Amino acid sequence: MEIGDRKINHRMLKIINLTTGISSKWLESGEGEMFASNLPQEQEIEEIVNLYRQLNPFFKGFFKRQLLEIINYENSSEMPQANTT
Repeated sequence: MEIGDRKINHRMLKIINLTTGISSKWLESGEGEMFASNLPQEQEIEEIVNLYRQLNPFFKGFFKRQLLEIINYENSSEMPQANTT
């Protein structure tokens, strides 16, 4: 793979892209930017921040309080644990 004597499959490209942020296009052809501009999680965070910025000050405070309550609930013993199997 590193010296170009083996082809890499699409699945492996996606895994490398998701774990490192390196662009699939760059991995395949060497063209474009090496690092993808935004990973999926970063895109979601950017979207939430952009929505937050549109709120008036009252709702920004409300949103922050609700978010803190959700975090406290998640950290409480009442929170059901996610099934990891």
